[in-house]
Amino acid sequence: MDRLVYKGKILSVFEYTLKGKDKKRTLMVKVKENDAVVIIPVKSDGKVVLERQYRHVIGRWIYELPAGHVDKGESYRSAALRELKEETGYSARSMKRLFVGYPAPGTYAQKQVFFLASGLENGHANLEDDELIDVHELGLKKVLEMIKENRIIDSKTIAGVLYYSDNILKEKFNNKMRNRH
Repeated sequence: MDRLVYKGKILSVFEYTLKGKDKKRTLMVKVKENDAVVIIPVKSDGKVVLERQYRHVIGRWIYELPAGHVDKGESYRSAALRELKEETGYSARSMKRLFVGYPAPGTYAQKQVFFLASGLENGHANLEDDELIDVHELGLKKVLEMIKENRIIDSKTIAGVLYYSDNILKEKFNNKMRNRH
């Protein structure tokens, strides 16, 4: 049975005992955080909208895709549209659900739902008090180089960009080639 150790606004920490195959009991920790959305915003010219955000926990600026928590009673799609607008100022005419991931399923119970945002229109961001964000529009080739050079270190961003590059773009290319014949 899980025992609540800490409860905060967006996450709770539980302890539980796990009995292994050798019958030994091990104290484990489970962190439950509100589910999140991760948005891959791609402009009509193919540029990817990234944030350069100061992350207090690690004490540095990092590049990442827009992302945020899903509020209680909110759909994942609505959360993706809201977070994109709040953090970057962009609105999207299309928000396509791509895949679901878990950032650290050994201890962390948060689900992340990834979306592709297109049909982007620029507007004004509405940052929260703890957010320090600069918005950058970069070509996919540059973003992939930054991942390879370890200049992009955020796991959700790496997963989202690689998924987009390896699946969505290849699918578009293959469809284009099929339609030529």
